Amino acid sequence: MSIEELRQKFIITDDVVKARIETLIDKARPHCAVTEDGLVHIADSGLSAKDKIKLVLAARALAAQLDEKFAAEVPVDDLVRSTGIEPNQLRTRANDAVKERFARAVRRGVYSANPHKIEAFLDSLPNS
Repeated sequence: MSIEELRQKFIITDDVVKARIETLIDKARPHCAVTEDGLVHIADSGLSAKDKIKLVLAARALAAQLDEKFAAEVPVDDLVRSTGIEPNQLRTRANDAVKERFARAVRRGVYSANPHKIEAFLDSLPNS
């Protein structure tokens, strides 16, 4: 295989990245939506606390890719507003997501999703 053929298989263009975002958005849309102020509305209230947190982190990461006014880093206050989970329980479940390597703690009380984990998580959610 030539170097050019390898390059085309390995180095992606902006069009490929855009197509990937579209796929992830399509997978996320049945489960949530993001408001103009960054609040994530979760469609399935039956999700576990940890899955709600993961969904908010995933939604904000995707929103940050679409519009620079959104931050992929989500403070605990925003997670509480989006999930309705009490702060102490939320911190515990968010730390569980960090231990699973779905998310990372950016700094104390601020979390973000690891982008390469988002699709598998969205695929694991029950169909609405």
